[in-house]
Amino acid sequence: MRVLRWYMDGNISRAKTEVGGTYRLEADYRPLWVSLTARIAGKGDEPLVIDINDDGTSIFDTRPALTRNQTEKVWTTIPKTTLRKDSVITCDVDSVFSQDTCRDLTVEMAVE
Repeated sequence: MRVLRWYMDGNISRAKTEVGGTYRLEADYRPLWVSLTARIAGKGDEPLVIDINDDGTSIFDTRPALTRNQTEKVWTTIPKTTLRKDSVITCDVDSVFSQDTCRDLTVEMAVE
């Protein structure tokens, strides 16, 4: 098993593409789970939504999210079954909390 990790320091206050670096896969992998962890929870009616992309295409049907006052969530519903060798894997913040931002976000994806 290998864990790909993206870290975003500070207040997560705006949507942004390709945050926390990129990964080029050295072999074929199958995603197992995605974990979202924030040091300080956000607030608002709109959740913090992230996306993980394989060569620019989302691996999710429904994207992982942290909702009001959540600091962690593990997501196991990943329909994309294989991430191919030499794919470039990136992380995006698709939307942010509408009231108070969360802080210091870590996104991890386990693959095997």
